[in-house]
Amino acid sequence: MNKQSFRFLWIGQSFANAGDILYIVGLMATIYAQTGAATYMALVPLCITMARFVSSMIAPLLLDTYSLKKLLAYSQLGKTCLSLVLVLYASMFLGTYPLICLFLIVIGIAFLDGWASPARNALIPQLVDHDQLIKANGFLSMVDEVIRLGGWAASGLVVALIGSEAVLWLTVVLFIVSTVMMFWIDARHEQKEKVQYLSKRAVMKEGWVTIWQTPSLRLISSVQLLEAIANVVWIAAIVYVYVEQVLKVGEQWWGYINASFALGCMVAGIISLRYDRVVNRYLKAVILLGAFVASITTLSFGVLSKPWLALILSFLFGVASVVKGIAENTIIQTSVDDTKLSKVYAAQEALLLGAFGTATVMMGYVTDLYGARFSFTFAGVLLAVGAVSLMIGRNSLQIKGVESLQLQEANDEVMIKS
Repeated sequence: MNKQSFRFLWIGQSFANAGDILYIVGLMATIYAQTGAATYMALVPLCITMARFVSSMIAPLLLDTYSLKKLLAYSQLGKTCLSLVLVLYASMFLGTYPLICLFLIVIGIAFLDGWASPARNALIPQLVDHDQLIKANGFLSMVDEVIRLGGWAASGLVVALIGSEAVLWLTVVLFIVSTVMMFWIDARHEQKEKVQYLSKRAVMKEGWVTIWQTPSLRLISSVQLLEAIANVVWIAAIVYVYVEQVLKVGEQWWGYINASFALGCMVAGIISLRYDRVVNRYLKAVILLGAFVASITTLSFGVLSKPWLALILSFLFGVASVVKGIAENTIIQTSVDDTKLSKVYAAQEALLLGAFGTATVMMGYVTDLYGARFSFTFAGVLLAVGAVSLMIGRNSLQIKGVESLQLQEANDEVMIKS
């Protein structure tokens, strides 16, 4: 296990994630101050989602040519340079030139960010021993949720205290630190440069083909597709309507529910760290339990209307979905060859981003038409279909590397008893 490089990876990604949150909030505040139109603010997440989707589609071409470390480092360097351009443009030219120039920079940053997620996830097995994957994935998940919870909660306060322009400059600083960390990663065992024997079209399809030809990946990706559609109900707009229509309480409960969900996600990371061997031994059971708990809690959201129950359910949903995701991530990382793993992650990201973006519009329309209670019930049914699918196809979840660990543990127990 390359502990130092893993440390550089998670610290660098933490600074990058914190910078992403501050940059989005600071940018939206800047745009609103300049235009006074909420529509332009809403275009920011839309541009980011679409750019990351396109980037994920073409990412295999880069993943097949350059090392994962190089992609991580240079994509973060590119984001840093573009964020600097963004700050200079926002402070010097915003209001003089068309707003489209600002959105083009945003699209460029999001496009570079589309390579980072598959590269990071694929690099983890090269820095961490297979028997430590649950602990590593759980730790990264916990750190991500802490930053997300603290970042979104504190970003508005930071903007109010120092102003949107200063927040954008702070983002540049965070991105610089992240870039340095990415370049310090030592991935000597990674294949540095890959010789291309396939056409560009074949390279772009390789991740999709691998998913389709690997039963465990096909099952996990199919269920994650359903979950991407269903989990749209947890976005801010629909939860806000739920609080108003179903719970009939003040808008502060929207924040309580989000905080409860984030707390559940953090607890899931702690569980994976503390009981990594137990999770490792019962990966299939963890995935099935997580899937059924997620579906039951979401269905219950559509039926119940007690505010305190909503907090408990959102907490349980956070725990179940994240622990399940950590277990699924471990299966993916141990069942795919290192040369194809990043392409599999890129294909999954493109699939889930496309589904989430489409479902956001669809679920918003359904909520307006039938109400938030119906949306949560519909989402719960989709999650239940996914859970049943996992139950039926559980034998296809082949966990390479984990079986040998379980056999070693069993032999150790025999040795101790004898």
